[in-house]
This record gives sequence, C-alpha cells and structure tokens, in this order.
Amino acid sequence: MDYPDITKVYELARELNATDNIKGILDTVTDHLPRVLGAKYCSLFVINTSSNELEIKAHNHPDIGDDPFIHISKGQKSIMNLAIERNTSLIIHDIEDEMGVENKDKYDTKSFMCILIKHKDSISGIINLADKAPQGFNKNDMLIVSTIAELLGALFERIDIDMI
Repeated sequence: MDYPDITKVYELARELNATDNIKGILDTVTDHLPRVLGAKYCSLFVINTSSNELEIKAHNHPDIGDDPFIHISKGQKSIMNLAIERNTSLIIHDIEDEMGVENKDKYDTKSFMCILIKHKDSISGIINLADKAPQGFNKNDMLIVSTIAELLGALFERIDIDMI
C-alpha cells in the first residue's frame, strides 16, 4: 500500500530532526509544509506573552512586510483573528465569500488555512498557509499541518517562546 501523506509527514519529521536549533525548526516548517501540501506560502506566528500580539517567527513569503507583529484585535478581519476568536483551526476556501475580505494581489488563490498551535487549551501560535491551487486546502492538508502544530505546541510549552 502507498501512503503518500504519511510519507510526506515522515520526510518533514526527518528534516526537523536534522535541524540544530529552534529557529531552524520553525524555518524548516515554513519551508517544507508548502512543498508537502502544494501551497505557495507559509508563515508561523507565536503569541508574545507580554504584548499578547502575534509575532512572526518564520515565513517563506517575500511580501510579508517589515512589522513583525500582527495585532490580535476583534476589529481586524483576518483568518488568524477568526481562528483565535473561535479557538479552532480553519480552512477558508474563498476568503471573499466566506469572510468578506478582499483577496490581495499577492495571492493567486482565495484559499487559506490557519492552524492553531496549542498546548492543552492554551494557544501559543498559528501556522498560516495560502495559495494552494487548483482545488485549495482540504481536510487531509489540515490533518498534516495539525500534526506538526501539535508537536510545536509541545515544544513551545517547554521553551521560552518569547526568546525565539
């Protein structure tokens, strides 16, 4: 039997195991996950415990901007804020129809996925993925990323994530 999804997760786990430090782990996640899923962009945010803001720690997006902080506020419409507000990971197939948010020019598709990084019930970060063509993200993609998010949640619980 062929298990392509398990093989992809195993390859990512091997790559993670070969890294030398926490920053390398985060960079590996944002580099490898898009390749595994056939997506274009991945960013990984950690909640700064003193400011309660999402702080970008790793990404493969050339146009992410200079500000490393994304503010968590109910006034902003974003997939990440919605995921935090609902305390659940999300797949958005069409950001314009489902959220009323205009798809920015930097994205080729309207599909996004936002996976919470948690330890028990406490949110410590988010993995955000974008641009998977042609069908967009699906439940198998969510399971793969959720597996990595679970492992990151365990890791973040054991380190000072503000020092990453």
